[in-house]
Amino acid sequence: MFMSAAPEIRGVGRPAVLLGAAGALASMAVMPYAMTLSPGLFARMPLPLPLFLIVQCLQAFVLLTLLSWVGFRLADTVGLKVPTLHAGPGRTALLSPARRSLGMAVVTGGQVGLALLVLGKVSEPLMPAMIGSVVPDIELWKRLLASFYGGIAEELMCRLFLMSLLVWLANRFLARTGAIADARAIWTGIIGAALVFGALHLPAAGALFPLTPMVVARIIAMNAVGGVVFGWLYWRRGLEHAMVAHFFADIVLHGTGGS
Repeated sequence: MFMSAAPEIRGVGRPAVLLGAAGALASMAVMPYAMTLSPGLFARMPLPLPLFLIVQCLQAFVLLTLLSWVGFRLADTVGLKVPTLHAGPGRTALLSPARRSLGMAVVTGGQVGLALLVLGKVSEPLMPAMIGSVVPDIELWKRLLASFYGGIAEELMCRLFLMSLLVWLANRFLARTGAIADARAIWTGIIGAALVFGALHLPAAGALFPLTPMVVARIIAMNAVGGVVFGWLYWRRGLEHAMVAHFFADIVLHGTGGS
């Protein structure tokens, strides 16, 4: 079982808590965007808004800390890189490993964002009529703040936890016991997590469009494209590269795309 992993994963508590806290802050950063996009939903809340935000922040912290802790342990057993954990004594945890190559992640994320903008424009004529008259006009600062949620919280859930879990399960199914996962297991995890990542965007899309088969296919496929790239970066370069690339892809999408 993954709970009996190598000695280097013993200290997973502190980095898990740090990433859980970062994810909780990112969950708060996306709130201005979400409140403008779906004002009716927040108007029907049974709790006062400040109390609701506190509860959401605490829930996000507990959930993301737990998922990060499990993800760390799973990743170590299949050879996935988690620089936050393996930084070593006296080194800055998150950004120390391969710091110079983070520029590649920035460029890759920007390219993913631009590719998704193009795919969105090309497939736009296939979309049904929107629900309601217009898309809410969301201020730029709210859209840019929302990028932190994708780069931190979504990567902790979909790459560190979910992809690591799928790779670990696939590796077990393939009856391998080595510390490095089979390439088939890796790609099972990358694609599986990317598809789930795409499906997680359906509720937000459902607030704007009827969820016809075309809408569902478009939303899942477009987000899965990014998910595959981020998963590949997690595998080949480490978690921080996937986080940076996702953040800058969202910067392009929210900043240039206007949504």
